[in-house]
Amino acid sequence: MSEVLVIGEAFVDFLPRQTGSLKQVDGFEMHGGGAPCNVARGVSKLGISSSFISVLGDDEFSDFIVNQLDHDKVDIKHLRRLEGGRTQLCFVTLDDRGDRHFTGRGPDASLSFGVQDIKAEAFKDSRVLMLSCGSLRTRQGVYAVERGIQMTKGWVCCDPGTCPPEWCDPQLMRRRLWGVFTRCEIVKCADHETYWLTGEDDPLKAAQAFIEGGAKCAIVTLGAKGALWARKDEHGHVPSPDVQVLDTTGAGDAFMSGLLALLSTKTVAPSQLPTAEWETLVQFASYIGALAVTQLGAVHGIPQVENKNKLIELSDKSS
Repeated sequence: MSEVLVIGEAFVDFLPRQTGSLKQVDGFEMHGGGAPCNVARGVSKLGISSSFISVLGDDEFSDFIVNQLDHDKVDIKHLRRLEGGRTQLCFVTLDDRGDRHFTGRGPDASLSFGVQDIKAEAFKDSRVLMLSCGSLRTRQGVYAVERGIQMTKGWVCCDPGTCPPEWCDPQLMRRRLWGVFTRCEIVKCADHETYWLTGEDDPLKAAQAFIEGGAKCAIVTLGAKGALWARKDEHGHVPSPDVQVLDTTGAGDAFMSGLLALLSTKTVAPSQLPTAEWETLVQFASYIGALAVTQLGAVHGIPQVENKNKLIELSDKSS
């Protein structure tokens, strides 16, 4: 079984050939998308075995996603294909700073995700379980996530992401997410997501709100300014490497990939790690996130690492 288990949705992202609004773009490149899918691929690229639990359609866009997962050696044994279902498409536009905007189109087979997709064998040896808000869009998804949390013996980590209005009421999603956060070793979000999750604009206050709410560790990413972290009775900040930004689409997903990959090599829970070792985890995640924005697409900038030992060597070099 895989060391990192990821539950969530997969989309097909169409990334623009130039900056500007949707009406100004004259062409797109097709890439795999959906934060959980990106994280599963990123973890595997970093030399750590990963599995992806989701539901895809039986159309050619779904075939495209499966081919990318296969290419990156992600275990898809527990990926279900929905007969007659289709995978959602997402058109991305970029401004002059590389910041992205999304326009979704089409049905989404992953909305049929439910308890039937949670199999005990998938959780047998996993060390880390990663979740996002996408799996909580439906009541059946909430039940499935709850069962997964109950089954796992690994550390539960959540990167909620944003909740578009068409998914569900953002406040309903917030309540569902807080039911997950209380069981998490790590909650990570971006600075622009803190207010709807915690009611706090200030990143440090938001991170501390996660801790006070039951999470063991919290991270708020700050884009080019790095990341702020908090644990019980302590907090800190790590910088981000200075890089040439091309596309920020997968920065947060790459950050999470680096964090979870390196976390899977630890024998002690992240909340129990010495401060310096914990900060090294966050610093490595920031390094991988920075590499991702130098190329178009969510995972292309993540380095290909052969195995766990090479991952640790890369972490040592990046700190």
